[in-house]
Amino acid sequence: MPGITIEFTEEELAELRAEAKEQGKAIKRLAHDILTEDVVRRRQRQSFIEGASEKFALLAPEFIEMFDEGDR
Repeated sequence: MPGITIEFTEEELAELRAEAKEQGKAIKRLAHDILTEDVVRRRQRQSFIEGASEKFALLAPEFIEMFDEGDR
């Protein structure tokens, strides 16, 4: 299976070890889960932002027309 090498400070590694121990996971599994979950969240957030921006672009002109220029 392909892999990557990531360097941590002693303090960072100690925190990861402590977290892995608390969760009852191997440190490699914890690091994998953290990285993949973060990527999924970022992609979902970006998709939401793009969808919301498209919807706003469609609705904004009609919304703006409903108000007088001084009330916008």
